[in-house]
Amino acid sequence: MKKKIPGVNSFQPAVVLAGAVIFILILFSFNSSQNRTEKLLGISFNYDKKEITIQVVSTGCTVKTDFQFNMKDNNITVIRKKRDECKAMPEMISFTYTFQETGLSPDKAYTIKNKFIANPNLANIP
Repeated sequence: MKKKIPGVNSFQPAVVLAGAVIFILILFSFNSSQNRTEKLLGISFNYDKKEITIQVVSTGCTVKTDFQFNMKDNNITVIRKKRDECKAMPEMISFTYTFQETGLSPDKAYTIKNKFIANPNLANIP
């Protein structure tokens, strides 16, 4: 017959529950932060104004704050943080950011890692 240690049997379900909660939180954060590399229609830099303008596809609900600029070394990747769920016809829309907003330095050479498309209707095709 096994000897029972007080509190061990009540501790085990708590550990299992805590593990399940952590797993769910990790899974949820992975799905919600599953940012997409944006397919760009265009990008331009204005050194004098210290601005960058991106042209992206919108179906009616895209706003400037839907994007972030990830920098690694001298590589720029434009990420869409929030999907445009509207149903309007795809159209080009432009957003302008200051270099300060994006973390860009006006005195560096950069490589853009995003794919470019010419047809807005191809934006949501993987």
